[in-house]
Amino acid sequence: MLRILRPALLLATASVTAGVLVAPGAAFAADTTTTLTATQMAQALKAAAGTTRAAEAKGWAGDFRMTGGGESGSASFVTDPVGGRASVKAAVPGLRETTYAVANRGIYETLTTAKQRAAVKMIRKPGATFVFTPKTTLNVTSWARVNSADPAVVLTDDIEHAGTRTVHDDRSVTYRYDDGEEGSYTYQISAAGVLTGARINYEGYLDATYTWRYGAQRITLPTTAQTVGSGTLTKALAYVDLAADVRKLAKRGAADVRTAANKHTVKVSVLRKVVKRDVATFNRTAKVKVVTVTDITGGVRISAKNPWTGLKVTYTIKAAGKKVVVTKK
Repeated sequence: MLRILRPALLLATASVTAGVLVAPGAAFAADTTTTLTATQMAQALKAAAGTTRAAEAKGWAGDFRMTGGGESGSASFVTDPVGGRASVKAAVPGLRETTYAVANRGIYETLTTAKQRAAVKMIRKPGATFVFTPKTTLNVTSWARVNSADPAVVLTDDIEHAGTRTVHDDRSVTYRYDDGEEGSYTYQISAAGVLTGARINYEGYLDATYTWRYGAQRITLPTTAQTVGSGTLTKALAYVDLAADVRKLAKRGAADVRTAANKHTVKVSVLRKVVKRDVATFNRTAKVKVVTVTDITGGVRISAKNPWTGLKVTYTIKAAGKKVVVTKK
């Protein structure tokens, strides 16, 4: 999953929503507000990030909300460093996806395309909604810092700006600053010194809020029936449109042979060389050896067989004077 939950990448059009944070005009009974230089702001937020990072050790979770351009989005995120698992569930404009990361195992990602869904149906696994990609070196904490809304990362994403620090009577602190362009940032730090909420507003086109909580978490992974391995899916995708793919390959090969002949008599040796090159490129792109090439009198035969459905597709491509003849068998 892309880093969609980071404020620097949440650029959409928006109207304002207050979320769960204290509204900019509100105040506690005994607020004390201090102006901070850019250096002081950076130091303060880095210190809060350190306390927040320590709180993350047992686990953390949170939610995200955004509005923009007449649209809205949300996400939830959970990280369990003790159990070695993390998850992000996002439903934002242009992306609806759930991802699970498992330490030393790999990543589960939602099947998002019609072709993927057709592929799992073809291999008789219609209940699969996730693809699992092995990654034995995966570190959940590192993964979450890049792919989720890790609070300590969000807190220090863009901090070298002058702003204000407001200390409330319950000892919680609110930091606010503008980035000098269009962004306004608000961070809520609890009395314990950890980040509990954030609001990022790009005036006129985005308003986003985050909330976080800390402590032990539990993440349930997709079942075997809900999962297809990435290797199997790659192979299935290579065969799901087999008839159309081989037909297009035969026609493209013939066209490339005609180009190579340049309106002269087509040489069988050239035809074979060009078609074999095109087939090799097709198989390399598919990451599976789908199509085979066999020399025949006057040209070649290309063929492929779907290992799940048994469908076999064959074409011959032959030289005929200055022409190239493609025939479906």
